[in-house]
Amino acid sequence: MATISSLLADHVTLQVGSVDRLFFHGYVPRLQTQFQVIRFLLDRGFPIPSPVVLGRIGGEYVKAVDRFIAEREIPRVRFVKDDVKEQIAREYFTAAEREGRFGVVLVGVAQERTSAWRGWRDGGPDGHPHFEYRRQSIFPNNYYWYIRDPDWGPGFLKTVAYAPFSVWLYLNGNEWACDTRSHAVSELPDWRIS
Repeated sequence: MATISSLLADHVTLQVGSVDRLFFHGYVPRLQTQFQVIRFLLDRGFPIPSPVVLGRIGGEYVKAVDRFIAEREIPRVRFVKDDVKEQIAREYFTAAEREGRFGVVLVGVAQERTSAWRGWRDGGPDGHPHFEYRRQSIFPNNYYWYIRDPDWGPGFLKTVAYAPFSVWLYLNGNEWACDTRSHAVSELPDWRIS
């Protein structure tokens, strides 16, 4: 007896000639529940899993970002409400292309709503207080790392310096698929639906 898959296998195919956009979302798997947040802090050597420690970790990330930007003289733009980020970044991509530069062309900073861990004291003695954590909607700084890559073209990495420290990567697959300098479109895999 034939199945739908077996009947369609020889008649339906999908060939990819160009990938438009690729999106990747990254997160710290051990920061998805309040108990994991506490364990995350304890495993890093903090005897009291205080929300202050999460702030310190984020603060260290911000300092590292600031150092990176200063050492490489990367432009930084503070985005405000209603800015069209891609239009602002376009002029930096254009300048980088004109100069033949690849890498980070701009770091944009925007305060945006996100779900993050907030903590508060919930009992325990002063020497060893207990903390509760819940996800709440907050407006932390989001960092947009606009990157010009020789293979993928323009893209950006978005990071948040606040637990759970999520990241998002956006790439233009059409730049990669249509770039005949490094490979031919015919080299793309033939995706088949079975």
